[in-house]
Amino acid sequence: MYFHNRSYASFLAILLLCLPIASQFDIDEEADALKEDNDFSTVDESESLLSNVVSDVNKTLTNLYNQVTFANVTVDTNKTNANETRKLVKCKEIIYETDTDPSVEIINGTALAKLLQVKPDIQSRDVEADCVLVLFFARPCPFSAHAAPHFNALARSYPNIKMVALDALKYHGINAQYGIVGVPTLKMFHNGRPVGKFNGTEYNIHLFSKFVHVITGQNPQVLLVTSKDFQGPVSSVVEKETDYFLILSWLFIIICSIYYFMESKWWKMIVEMIQNNWRESEAQHEHND
Repeated sequence: MYFHNRSYASFLAILLLCLPIASQFDIDEEADALKEDNDFSTVDESESLLSNVVSDVNKTLTNLYNQVTFANVTVDTNKTNANETRKLVKCKEIIYETDTDPSVEIINGTALAKLLQVKPDIQSRDVEADCVLVLFFARPCPFSAHAAPHFNALARSYPNIKMVALDALKYHGINAQYGIVGVPTLKMFHNGRPVGKFNGTEYNIHLFSKFVHVITGQNPQVLLVTSKDFQGPVSSVVEKETDYFLILSWLFIIICSIYYFMESKWWKMIVEMIQNNWRESEAQHEHND
């Protein structure tokens, strides 16, 4: 009996020790079963509702983040594709009658308008057409004189591009037509349409060549500025010229300034002060007599 009681007590002790383990394991299995069965839940309803709200908010934020990230990736991809698919200008080959090297031609406004006539049957950049690189310069401008030899040498580097120069100060009527607000200005035209403008502040043959290469994709034959390029066609010497339009502008400004000053109260005060001084001096002179 004692043995039986000891055995029974031992059995109860083992059972009590094993119950927590079995219970934890069963709860885990029951939790898995409850996930599958939505009709029964051992979780408090308020806690379940809060968990659902938090879960929905997390899902919404995750979806929003994914959408924004996807949009950014799409925009970056579109920019990359646009840069990669950017069409280069296709220039028509120029056939020279003699073996002389290509050179810059100095033209006037009428010749430039004729040279930049648009052919309506050419609507795309990838169709061969005349490419013209125009330098708008001014003889009294020191920056134009600095850029001149480099532009003269550039004509030998790209024989399939017609290079011309125009005195923007002399033919100032076409400046607004081509958007020229300062000199020197370098602009590329394809089929008479502008396709590029040099915006650099340094003027040398390497930067000019890079500008042409980016637009046309052509590689230069040679990049060399010789002493002959300093002599012309575009002069590298600053020439002092009388700008009659500038003189007329200053005269107009001076005349307008004098007119508005005479209409102001300051002019009236000065005139009145002079008149008073004149009367006082006359009165004093009469008193002395």
